[in-house]
Amino acid sequence: MGRIHVLPEHVANKIAAGEVVERPASVVKELLENALDAGAKRIRVQVEAGGKKLIQITDDGCGMVRDDAMLAFERHATSKIRYAEDLLNVNTLGFRGEALPSIASVSRLRLETRAPDEASGTILEINGGKLMKVEEAGLPAGTSITVRDLFFNMPARKKFLKAESTELSHIASLVTHYALAHPEMHFELHSATNAMLAAPPVQGYSERVYQVFGRETLDQMIATAAMQPLDRVGLPQPPPWRRTESAPVEDDPDVSPGFGELRLHGFVSKPEIQKFNRNSIYVFVNGRLIRDRLVQHALTEAYRNIIPPTVYPVVLLFLELPTAEVDVNVHPSKTEVRFRQQTVMHDFVRDSVRAALMKARPVPQFAAEIHARPTASPSLTPGASPVDDEAWRALYAPAEAAAFGLRVPLEPAINE
Repeated sequence: MGRIHVLPEHVANKIAAGEVVERPASVVKELLENALDAGAKRIRVQVEAGGKKLIQITDDGCGMVRDDAMLAFERHATSKIRYAEDLLNVNTLGFRGEALPSIASVSRLRLETRAPDEASGTILEINGGKLMKVEEAGLPAGTSITVRDLFFNMPARKKFLKAESTELSHIASLVTHYALAHPEMHFELHSATNAMLAAPPVQGYSERVYQVFGRETLDQMIATAAMQPLDRVGLPQPPPWRRTESAPVEDDPDVSPGFGELRLHGFVSKPEIQKFNRNSIYVFVNGRLIRDRLVQHALTEAYRNIIPPTVYPVVLLFLELPTAEVDVNVHPSKTEVRFRQQTVMHDFVRDSVRAALMKARPVPQFAAEIHARPTASPSLTPGASPVDDEAWRALYAPAEAAAFGLRVPLEPAINE
């Protein structure tokens, strides 16, 4: 008799849930992204016991009709893609059709939803993946999902959750940074005892940073924006300070349009602001919060010899590129991506951030003393910095520069 058999559906669902739902913050992320895909303008998050006992996310998005609400909890059921080719041009945050069934299989879930053009809404209750109740009810337009007793049927997984305060901090960080990424929306985060975040819509990203973190934090950040046309791949690129929104490269008659472009904007911290881990580096690609080693390395290179190698900056960076240039179908958590032109992306991020740092603290007075390349005519060689690394070391770390035998003048250097 053979030993291989097909796993029961409820066992397979729990295995799949382990890839998508790692902790309460994973649930919040998936439901937040669903709300964003639904076109919500207002999102409210309520948690208790760090999300272990309760997670509730309410939005005013497009909602669902009854049939869609029933189908949404079937694995690989989604409205966001239809064909395999669609995976090459994913324009939504969700697309796998795994989040809702995975969450429902390891919790007690209640869905309340109504489409704006429907007279009544639908309520579903699912307990550990089993449908317990379906009923019609009068509801406001939008969707509210309540997740209780996460991992109640997986005690081994539940045992590995951290303290309530730790899990709550992960949720707060996640909601805060999605609020930063969408200044046009209203975000709220409430715990059992207090309101942790209330962020009404504002005009732009600077206003949102000020709203969430205050003036002191905003004053310690450097705004950056750059773009690069993809049709110049493999050719010497204009330096990042010529690729800004105010002087777009598309005005160059030697550049032919039609290949799309890379765009970058956001905030990077001044060198004085230093963290002991990467937890303050947040990168969004086409609106998706990611953790990517390539971008992390590019940021490290941008700050090389500006801050010590054992510390990290604070970064809030938004990258925009054609969807065909990035593969988001790498891992079920959708936090990993793969860029088609990795070297181009790496160098674009590195050079753009480094240029923003240089612009915030120009160093022409050091050029003659440390034999740096003239800032007036920087090299167009990809990856080259218009100022030597030693110049940056002298500018931002005078004591360290002296240890390297570099002369740090007290007055502007005079060319002889």
